[in-house]
Amino acid sequence: MHKLYVFVSVLCTVFVSLCVMQTTHATSTGVVISQIQLGSAASASNEIVELYNNSVSDVDITNWCLYYASASSTLYGSKMVCFTAENNNIHLFLPTHSYALAISNQLSTSMPSIGSDFKFSATLSGTAGHIRLIDANSLEIDKVGWGVTAVSAEGLKPVATAPNGKVIGRKIAGVSVLQDTDINLDDFEIVTPRAIYGYGSVYEMQDICANIDSIQATVPDGYTVDNAGNCNLSPVDVCSNLDALQTVLPDGYFVDEGGDCKPDVCPNIDGIQTGIPNDYRIETNSTGDSCMLDLLPLKITELLPNPIGSDVGNEFIEIYNPNEIDVNLNNYVLNVGSNATKYIFPTGSSIGAAKYLYFSNDDIKFTLVNTTSKVDLMSADGQVIYAAPDYANPNDGMAWALIDEVWQYTDQPTPGGENIASSVEIVEQLSSSNLEPCATNQYRSLETNRCRLVSVSSSSLVPCKDGQYRSEETNRCRSIVSDATNLVECKAGQERNPDTNRCRSVAAVLGASTLAPCKAGQERNPDTNRCRNVASTMTKADYAPEQTGQSSGNSIMWWSLAAVGSVAIVYGLWEWRQEIIHFMRKFGSFLKPSK
Repeated sequence: MHKLYVFVSVLCTVFVSLCVMQTTHATSTGVVISQIQLGSAASASNEIVELYNNSVSDVDITNWCLYYASASSTLYGSKMVCFTAENNNIHLFLPTHSYALAISNQLSTSMPSIGSDFKFSATLSGTAGHIRLIDANSLEIDKVGWGVTAVSAEGLKPVATAPNGKVIGRKIAGVSVLQDTDINLDDFEIVTPRAIYGYGSVYEMQDICANIDSIQATVPDGYTVDNAGNCNLSPVDVCSNLDALQTVLPDGYFVDEGGDCKPDVCPNIDGIQTGIPNDYRIETNSTGDSCMLDLLPLKITELLPNPIGSDVGNEFIEIYNPNEIDVNLNNYVLNVGSNATKYIFPTGSSIGAAKYLYFSNDDIKFTLVNTTSKVDLMSADGQVIYAAPDYANPNDGMAWALIDEVWQYTDQPTPGGENIASSVEIVEQLSSSNLEPCATNQYRSLETNRCRLVSVSSSSLVPCKDGQYRSEETNRCRSIVSDATNLVECKAGQERNPDTNRCRSVAAVLGASTLAPCKAGQERNPDTNRCRNVASTMTKADYAPEQTGQSSGNSIMWWSLAAVGSVAIVYGLWEWRQEIIHFMRKFGSFLKPSK
């Protein structure tokens, strides 16, 4: 034999041993087909199929079926018999290490003394075929093929056909255990039928609760059974003190400390009221009992929508309490703006008897717009307690206040105190859209909304008095500062105007000849006499610029490493060249065929 052939054979053997794993079969721990009788000497229709429970627990075989198929079939074939119960709530169980016996109708007729668990019409072939055990989910539990032409036996190795007077029997693997390696030829043998067959072990168990997973032999604790055979949790009466069964807390009720259900005392107020709130009374109307405020109505007395300076923390809403007792403001809310945005008062807020109390937009995060808006005071049940009239376009620092029972503007805001009339005459605040247009020689004052004459040209103006000058902006006469000794020195780049004694920019009066020369690359702006950068006149290139760069340091490093590595490999081959040559010669002589 060639050494090369030996070498290749050994290599293939090692490869196959590593890559191919031999399948092993453990003994089945479920229900198996244990014996098959294809016929007897008396009649070929005297057929038997026996099952055995190999497992250590009872198995639910409800709606399992036996199927027969021809020798050439790979499908289930035709149904022989199914293990069914009287109704869907009853399950059939095969006890552990017990038998179930199915016989043909012909055998039952010819030998009435033979008992059985199930019956079927004789159909088994005496030469070749298959029997399959299929569970309620159409899954194959076990299969036996017999006869040399049976193509789909377990392990593709069918058992031999049993002659008349013999049966196909499963081998014994141990105490109360039958062999099942999933190879029919290995698991079965041809034996003499037993004189007595076991049957009658199959028992029924009723599932009390069809709607609950797994079988309930008894009603679980806390459940009841309805007419449909479903188990439901027993209803719990959450209000044992009320008539009829209450499975949920009724609307408008709460559970007190004793576990009793009590009604909400004030159904018209948000939340559950276990008692009448302070400052409220019970009032009965057509819809039932309601809780109503039992107080004189509080009043909104002052608003500051447009404070001088920042609005943050300076806008405020003032309230007055006309009652002789303190009032808890938790029973009230503010509605602000045309969208009626709701704001609650800080927790625990109360207003003293006959007192004013104000809240800024730091205390409550409201916003009073500077144009037109409104504020309402509401009770907790949604009733309007007081509606302040709308304000319109208030000037800076002007409060909208209730003074002598009349709402008006005042320039003297008094947050938290009695309101004071304005110290100046307040022009009625009107929307500009409602005003008549001013004459052609008039304009409208932003402060008063009144029409005023437009300033005329200086040629028609009366000369200013001694000690005055005419303002270029307004054409009005203004006093000249006369005491030069008390004047503040002008800033750098400025000089004092001899006509008005006011400071003005030097650049505005100097000619360009007296100015310092601009720096290189700058020019003087003819409008301001100031230096500015000269616009660049660089010629634009006819091509796009390209970015340049240098080789990456990492590339140099890797090339260096590659060079060093190559030198090391070449050096190693040179150092061990004799050993390598010797090894190659021995390997070549081994591969040469023997003479």
